Amino acid sequence: MAGRPPKKEKKIREAIYFEPELIEWLREQADKQMCTVSVVVNQIVDAKKSSQE
Repeated sequence: MAGRPPKKEKKIREAIYFEPELIEWLREQADKQMCTVSVVVNQIVDAKKSSQE
């Protein structure tokens, strides 16, 4: 079989719509951290989830 081997933990893709000013802020945060908007969103959600436990 050609190509990459299958990933053990495959991430799930979901379309999320943001207000223009929110996506701009998220992109700025991602640029500062040198990562993607998805990583920033996951960090925020994980922190919020942890604070509620």
